[in-house]
Amino acid sequence: MRRILIYSIQEHPRQALAGELRALDIAEEVDETASFEEVKTLSEQESFSAFIIDEPTPEQMRQLAEIPSKAPFFYLAAQSLAADKGQFVQKPFRLSVFLPALIASIAKFEQSDHASFFLNGWNFNFAGRILSCENEEIKLTDKEAALLNYLHAQTEPVDKETLLREIWGYGEGISTHTLETHIYRLRQKLEATGITFSAANGDGYRLICESSI
Repeated sequence: MRRILIYSIQEHPRQALAGELRALDIAEEVDETASFEEVKTLSEQESFSAFIIDEPTPEQMRQLAEIPSKAPFFYLAAQSLAADKGQFVQKPFRLSVFLPALIASIAKFEQSDHASFFLNGWNFNFAGRILSCENEEIKLTDKEAALLNYLHAQTEPVDKETLLREIWGYGEGISTHTLETHIYRLRQKLEATGITFSAANGDGYRLICESSI
């Protein structure tokens, strides 16, 4: 699933850019934040195909350079920036110029090894929603890939309410069997991989690989 994070303390420009990306279907999800701390937190917990950072300070750029994500970074600024990580885009800019560069960078990233990681010997490409091992491939749905990716990033069991909120966007108090249905179907797809899910004695779900059982 293609996902883009936009950071800007300026609400209207941030919302306008996010609206354009959504309207043009550049990504399945476009997240917005005015909190730089949230950028750092999300980059560690979630998978993104690109980061768009508006008017970063030198200290913020230093911190962003330390983020392990290999997804492309775009720095939007009125004054020229020397970026160790990412591409500088001078404001004002034309969307007709910026968007092709953004799409090309995302496509290159999604085709790289950096967009993948290994689970129990299987290569998981989150953007492509595929698990592969030698000549075998397992295709996942958007939600199945998001569920697998989210649980992989967690060190503790995750309760049902959190998963419904983070993966499906459901609010508090909603009763649904959506999660159980997806877990059941995903378990079936992953049966031969040694990757499964544990209900963790009622404390929540966690990802289990054969080597960690």
